[in-house]
Amino acid sequence: MDANAITQLEQELIAILKKEYSFYQSLYILMDRQRDIIRYDKDENLLDLYSEIERCQGRIRESEARISAIRNKSPQMFRVASVHPEVKRLVNCIVTLVKKNMKLVAENQQYAEDRHERIRVELQELRNSHKILQYLSKPEPSPQFVDGKK
Repeated sequence: MDANAITQLEQELIAILKKEYSFYQSLYILMDRQRDIIRYDKDENLLDLYSEIERCQGRIRESEARISAIRNKSPQMFRVASVHPEVKRLVNCIVTLVKKNMKLVAENQQYAEDRHERIRVELQELRNSHKILQYLSKPEPSPQFVDGKK
């Protein structure tokens, strides 16, 4: 293994991981905003946030593919480069952010499920009140037919 090639791979990994760290920080902020929108019933922005998160999912897949390509190109050099202190530090920071993001996803899912259940209950109550109103209201006069004449 060439020391220069390993150093170059380390620098490449550090550059990629710094971009990934920045991305996961942005994702955390986005998901935190989504949580506030779900929690405080600000529906007008919710669709935009969901589409942004879908774009982020695509970005995550690209990141995984990029790192996998580097690892598969030279597995032994990748292992040596991955023990570099800066690479390890960045990986640990990203892992921490991913864990925080996963916690936010769980919170958002719980808020969304609670909201969905509340809306479902409210709709059922509206249906029931509509049936009661129909029952209590006077029937509308309908045409009467006597001996086939109008």
